Amino acid sequence: MPRRSRQFGNGTLVLLASCLIAACDQGPPKNPPAPPPASVVVAPVSLEDLSSERSFTGRIEATDKVQIRARVQGFLKSRLFEEGAKVEAGELLYEIEPEPFELAVQQAEANVASAAAAETFAQQTFERTEELVRRNTSSRASLDEAQSALAQAQATLKARKAELQTAQLNLSYTKITAPISGRAGRSEYSVGNLVGPESDPLVLLVSQDPVYANFPVPQWLLVQVRKAGQGPESVYVELRLADGSEYEHTGSVVFTDVQATTGTDSVLVRAKFPNPEGLLVDQQLVNVQVIRKKPEKKLVISQSALLLDQQGAYALVVDDANKVQIKRITVGVQRGPLIVVESGLEAGDRVIVSGHQKARPGAEVAPQMADSASGGLAKAAGATSP
Repeated sequence: MPRRSRQFGNGTLVLLASCLIAACDQGPPKNPPAPPPASVVVAPVSLEDLSSERSFTGRIEATDKVQIRARVQGFLKSRLFEEGAKVEAGELLYEIEPEPFELAVQQAEANVASAAAAETFAQQTFERTEELVRRNTSSRASLDEAQSALAQAQATLKARKAELQTAQLNLSYTKITAPISGRAGRSEYSVGNLVGPESDPLVLLVSQDPVYANFPVPQWLLVQVRKAGQGPESVYVELRLADGSEYEHTGSVVFTDVQATTGTDSVLVRAKFPNPEGLLVDQQLVNVQVIRKKPEKKLVISQSALLLDQQGAYALVVDDANKVQIKRITVGVQRGPLIVVESGLEAGDRVIVSGHQKARPGAEVAPQMADSASGGLAKAAGATSP
């Protein structure tokens, strides 16, 4: 029995040794294959011609505004315009009852005729007295009296003529006409009311075309513009209306105020715009965009390439080895789907515009270039990172 047990033990050892040798022949366990690089969409940083622009808040102002007032006192006989309607320069707006002024003209005409007759008589008297003095049949004192009477008659005639002109002028004031072309506001007086020079304005006339857009510009910005030697002729002005639409006509800067506002340290700038459709009205609030005529070269990236964290703006750049790098950038203004890059990137850098969540700094990726520099940027701007 002991011998049989020894044989069984030896067989077990041989079997274990064979299994161990077989396991050693198989080698260490193999690692699973590495995953392929993540696929991302990239677009190149491009150098584009962009017009520099600044935005301001401004108000529309009519080039001319006139308060129509009565220049003589009387009762309103008629109103000859529609409130809110357009009127032309010289168009009749109101009429004051003319009868008292017509009578005043007739009275003045009669006074002129009387003064003219007196002046004629004084002239004849002077001439007769002068002839008598020449013949020594009248005294020198009589001639002096005749000459003085003639001068008084002439002065009276001149005064009566002035009174006639005043009466005629007052009569003309009973017809109140528009001094400018524009749109009439609300009439403050109705027919039958007594009006005069001391009354409130009858109506406000506001010119419609062209108009001004006034907007404040910070003093520091004006200093920079002047140091750069740029004048009003180097820019043009556009407007954005309250509904967000862009006004179709462009304007030009025509005036810069000679003093700054103490409260805001800004200077009032005025631009002039055509307004043939009448879309712009006095005191309307608008967004003013001052755009430089000569474009500048600027680095731009798609809006979808811009990322933000607590440290600021950055972009994920794919280098020549197809590895992801973080680059901190300084951005400028936004132009549609593009954003101006002031620093941090160079023209030709490939920035990730789609697939940010799959990209890790230092990791290798499989970049796919957008269709084209401009088309790809515009397309990428509307893309959403998966």
